[in-house]
Amino acid sequence: RHAEIKHGRIAMAGFLGFLAQSTPLVAGEHAILPYRGYVPDVTPQEQWANIPLIGKLQILVFVGMLESYGEGAGDESYVHYTKGGMPGYYPPIVGKGGGQIGLNLYKPFDIFPEQDEAQKTRGRQVEINNGRLAMLGLMSLLTESNGLIVPPLDGIESFPKYAGNVMIPFSGDFSIFS
Repeated sequence: RHAEIKHGRIAMAGFLGFLAQSTPLVAGEHAILPYRGYVPDVTPQEQWANIPLIGKLQILVFVGMLESYGEGAGDESYVHYTKGGMPGYYPPIVGKGGGQIGLNLYKPFDIFPEQDEAQKTRGRQVEINNGRLAMLGLMSLLTESNGLIVPPLDGIESFPKYAGNVMIPFSGDFSIFS
């Protein structure tokens, strides 16, 4: 269950990221370039391919650090999900990192009212269902952008197409097979 929740969260972020990166606001011309080598009017996959290797590695290390902390490396009170803890729970991170981290990943501003146990259970089920839908949605976007047939998306004339392989994210930087 924990892996399904985690993959669902990543798919929800990826789906929304694909949609946002396909807009002219993100993919279009910028007065100040967001990174060295920025190329306007490219697909989300080409945007990733254009990021320098050091930028990709920074993203990978940051996600690895969050993953390590989420598995219990940073909080002594955390009960791992394989030892009876709650699947999908991410321990509070505020005040960690020498006090440099000021917001939690979940409920960063704590503006929502407290929920009873029934509301939390329903919310978890809604998150799982939305994650499943996002996984399907993200795969349909990637499939359509590779030129394969996805019936609802085929009618969109300006759908961003990509000639590369999205399953090899570092193919333009290095390869262990070359």
